[in-house]
Amino acid sequence: MNLDENKINIIKHLPIEEDDFFWEIAVSGIGHLHITSKDSNTTNDLFTYYPKQGKTLKDFSLVYISKGDGEFISTDCTLRQITKGDVFIVFPNQWYKYQPNPNTKWDEHWITFKGAYFERILKHIVNKKEPIFHIGMNEDLIKIFSQIFDYATMQPIGFQTIISGRVLQIISLIYSIGKKEAQNYESVNKQKIQEACIFMQEHIYDKFALEDIAKSTNMSYSNFRKVFKSHTGITPHQYILQIKLRKIKDLLNNTNMSIHDIATKLNFESPDYFSYFFKSKTGMSP
Repeated sequence: MNLDENKINIIKHLPIEEDDFFWEIAVSGIGHLHITSKDSNTTNDLFTYYPKQGKTLKDFSLVYISKGDGEFISTDCTLRQITKGDVFIVFPNQWYKYQPNPNTKWDEHWITFKGAYFERILKHIVNKKEPIFHIGMNEDLIKIFSQIFDYATMQPIGFQTIISGRVLQIISLIYSIGKKEAQNYESVNKQKIQEACIFMQEHIYDKFALEDIAKSTNMSYSNFRKVFKSHTGITPHQYILQIKLRKIKDLLNNTNMSIHDIATKLNFESPDYFSYFFKSKTGMSP
């Protein structure tokens, strides 16, 4: 049987005993939704998404999309596109709505949970205005969801404590992947800045605008300047002046070029300004 030809909804509502909540963490529901195409009338129960009107839950809601693409919106988050590999976390009493795009196959894993311990952790991890984490397809995450569902189905003694711990694993995994993404972002930016520095070194005799270099890195100039300074300790303009100063010293020491020719070669406004610049940096005239 081809499961893609069928709609499968797995829903579990979980009992929470007073002793279970001693840990200040508890899981209230878990499920998996599989649809073959957009079905705007999917309103199975409280825990399944309501594409038309959205919903507001009393608990935290965590949803992991493992197939398809769609859109998400909440009280604090403007409309966002979501796709496979995305996770979003919604706080209690916060209205939200999400749904797959038309004619898309869709798989989601969701879990609802509550407790002061979760509250303390998530308020430091989740920005309500940006609640979507782009963690990619992650086998470990699916395994944890599967483990939670197995325990929720069997409900052995103390199962709430076990599955609540698994939810903490999910949150820790999402946080860890998010940190790695941040590091990768820094690494990508560092590479872009290195390329910009090389460009300036290789084209120091040419006329170019720093805005054009920023554009080549797919950054606005203000962001480029900020990232550049964070990696080099100086602004792009100061970096160019450092290169020019080294070039001036090299040309003065190793060539017979005149002051006028060096000033022209390095695109100074005039020989006088060139001399002023050199003396202001070295304390002596060219």
